[in-house]
Amino acid sequence: MLTTKAQEEKEELDFREMCVVHGCKCTRQRRAVYHYLRGNGLHPTVNQVWEAVRKVIPSITRESVFRILTEMAEFGEIARMDKIYNARFDSRVSEHGHVICQRCGKVVDFDLTAPLPPVPEFPGFTGLHREYRLYGLCTECAQEGKEQFLESPVPHGA
Repeated sequence: MLTTKAQEEKEELDFREMCVVHGCKCTRQRRAVYHYLRGNGLHPTVNQVWEAVRKVIPSITRESVFRILTEMAEFGEIARMDKIYNARFDSRVSEHGHVICQRCGKVVDFDLTAPLPPVPEFPGFTGLHREYRLYGLCTECAQEGKEQFLESPVPHGA
């Protein structure tokens, strides 16, 4: 297991490699966003990343954070999760599933017991992405008996 210092050094080397491979500058802003997301299993929104990074770089704009997150998603370094309530960003890009609370929007990763089947071929259509999502209620919302559902991409009771 790597020590904290060794982990930091590896993370910095990984960051620099990402920048070189994708031809982007190793800016302070990009580094702060990258370091915040590494190993972060919270699936943060743009606003959550912005709030965290502003503690380190108070002058960073929300637009800069959004641009950096979008770039990192295009590079395949993170995954953008759309069609939840607000776009979320996932630092875990290996194949896994998500459980999403339909009341509070909480997102939790889970390991798949078997690989997802290949994207089926459809005439005139090229599949680019697949994922596995389960919608339901987290323990807290179920216990609180909250009545209000968030806007959802799936019909309730489906």
